[in-house]
Amino acid sequence: MSAHHSESATHPLPALGVILVGAGAGRRLGADIPKAFVELRGRSLIEFGIGVVTALPHPGHLVVVVPESRAAQTLQLVEAILPRDSDWGVSVVAGGRERHESVRFGLDALPPSVDTVLVHDAARPFASLELFERVAAEVRRTGDSVIPALPVTDTLKRVDADGIVHETVDRAPLVAVQTPQGFPRELLAAAHAAREEAVAEAIPTDDAEVVQRSGGRVRTVPGELRAHKLTTPDDLPILEHFLAANALGLEDEA
Repeated sequence: MSAHHSESATHPLPALGVILVGAGAGRRLGADIPKAFVELRGRSLIEFGIGVVTALPHPGHLVVVVPESRAAQTLQLVEAILPRDSDWGVSVVAGGRERHESVRFGLDALPPSVDTVLVHDAARPFASLELFERVAAEVRRTGDSVIPALPVTDTLKRVDADGIVHETVDRAPLVAVQTPQGFPRELLAAAHAAREEAVAEAIPTDDAEVVQRSGGRVRTVPGELRAHKLTTPDDLPILEHFLAANALGLEDEA
């Protein structure tokens, strides 16, 4: 199921596509609505995501992937957020059973002119314009897949099923990965096609893993603290902090 915001025929063809993934149920959050529709001060996470992507200062096409039951509501949000003279086109499509299926449906909905794709989780509502630009620029510079990453600062321990510590893990080569993750379109599409054939494999946790499994190289760029993900109720106060900081015009130090 898909629908399109009206676009002017005079707008340039988009080379950048963004897939905003908001089809997850959010079971760990314990909410009775899909996670992307949880509200912070009266605005849903999906609204924040639509707003930041369509504020990118060049033509593009956004595909918002949501539960089918939320498609009509999402279209209304798009109509309210997107200026009539925007260089961004927006499509809304229904998601799949797993995240990788939702991303594949989003890929299928992008216009043929798109050659660079960013995949972003709606559960990270405060990722900045600068982070989107940083990822996209590195994809175009290198032709590789690119993910934002933060250094791991906590001491890490390996434990068994009973919670007994067995060893301290060297954190130096480890990073915490965020979105948006960027890819050459053909590379991401080919990786997802290969994933569909490898039915016996464990479900990948992000698109970078999908690409790596198909032999692609993945680079990192610096991430940012404000791209924090809503996963459990404990994350809500953290997002509230970044929302308040945005309102005051403050930036994090990441």
